Amino acid sequence: MALTSNKPRSLFLIPESSFRAIYNADALAKVAELTDNDGQIYSAEDIVSDPERFSDVEIIFSGWGAPILDEVFLSALPKLKAFFYGAGSVRSFVTDAFWERDITLTSAYKANAVPVADYTMASVIFALKRAWTRCQRLKEGLAPDYTRQVHGVYHGSKVGVISLGAIGQLVCERLTNLDLDVFAYDPYADESLFESLQVTRVDRLEDLFPMCDVVSLHAPWLPQTENLVTGAMLGSLPDRGTFINTSRGAIVDEAGMLEVLQARPDIFAVLDLLQDEKTYHTNPLTALPNVFITPHVAGSQGHECHRMGALAVEECRRYLNGEAQVTQLTRESAERLA
Repeated sequence: MALTSNKPRSLFLIPESSFRAIYNADALAKVAELTDNDGQIYSAEDIVSDPERFSDVEIIFSGWGAPILDEVFLSALPKLKAFFYGAGSVRSFVTDAFWERDITLTSAYKANAVPVADYTMASVIFALKRAWTRCQRLKEGLAPDYTRQVHGVYHGSKVGVISLGAIGQLVCERLTNLDLDVFAYDPYADESLFESLQVTRVDRLEDLFPMCDVVSLHAPWLPQTENLVTGAMLGSLPDRGTFINTSRGAIVDEAGMLEVLQARPDIFAVLDLLQDEKTYHTNPLTALPNVFITPHVAGSQGHECHRMGALAVEECRRYLNGEAQVTQLTRESAERLA
């Protein structure tokens, strides 16, 4: 039964675990201020099985585990006007039927970009100081090695960024604040973006690796980006170079990377992902001394997830006030998301 209110009716369409992770008490209070919302969690089955009960719903808040927005589901929500997704990519659940309805769709991918950029920044600093290698020496009972010069965090140290999406842009902004020399590769970005970020454009990906002390990957996983980073590129890193991947494992030729890291112990890899994330305990990369690996934790974790819920609520406020959305998606832009 619809709630009695002059505000548009909204509901949470999301698995309970995702709801608890993404929307905190502050977000729930703001949703209640902006819309007519009963604070309950619903599933697609709830809606499709009793469409009359939800016939006046105009706004949906969702997140990880959102159902497929197909024609059957949408027909049960004839007044749906806006879908605010408190997570990243929407490609797994939007359909042609959804786009044909011209429903406002936003994603919190820019909020999720923040912790990934933070993780990358920490990794860059540790890489330029050779922190992991020096830690390994101490664990092996070896004396601290001060004889080999480290790059350090200042002018003259060169960092390369692959792709200038939301994460890549944040990384560049943070890096330029550290007075580093930053280079970037993105064949789809306008020259104005490189200028605004104060980074030097590199036109060929294979040229980025030999010129940079650290290369960080932030390209989306698309059919055309699979195995984008080859073993030959990684092998062209300079002495004591570091490769960072917080994007997706499929974008890197994993067999080629393993071969290079085995042949060149001076190169270091910081990997938050593998092609098959079920192989963390058995993948030979994990055992290499020149690899630092984490189990896909660069993205939003713990309280960081609340940032995504807060953005979804802010998108709703903007929508109701007739203001521009932060991350409104179209069919074309949704296809480019990681």
